[in-house]
Amino acid sequence: MYRTECHTSKLTESETMYPHQHRISQQYRQTQVMTADPLQLVIMAYDLAIVGCQERNLLKVTSALDALKDALNHEEGGQVAANLLSLYLYLADEARSGNFEQVGEFLRELRQTWATARQQIILQPEESPVLEMAA
Repeated sequence: MYRTECHTSKLTESETMYPHQHRISQQYRQTQVMTADPLQLVIMAYDLAIVGCQERNLLKVTSALDALKDALNHEEGGQVAANLLSLYLYLADEARSGNFEQVGEFLRELRQTWATARQQIILQPEESPVLEMAA
């Protein structure tokens, strides 16, 4: 779900001073992504977008929103997927306008909703069509 070319950013001071730790951190994140279930990937994309809003990093926010748009399953998700697409487009426009606080609030609420849905699926996996919609 993540596109690595969209996640390039400037190295922080600690990353340049401790490149070995930065490399280990990157490997850990890569392992997290490779072993995550579809809903975990959605939540990770929200986390990235939220951090982007906190940093006022438009590229990070729009890259995460692009990943969320690309992950939508319009066949299984129907109107819900269409509504999410519209919302992601709106949030990207708001971020481009510099409204990072508003976008971040929306994203935090949406992230919490997906995290709650994932918890419910873990507790009752046989009754959850949401997992297929997220993929």
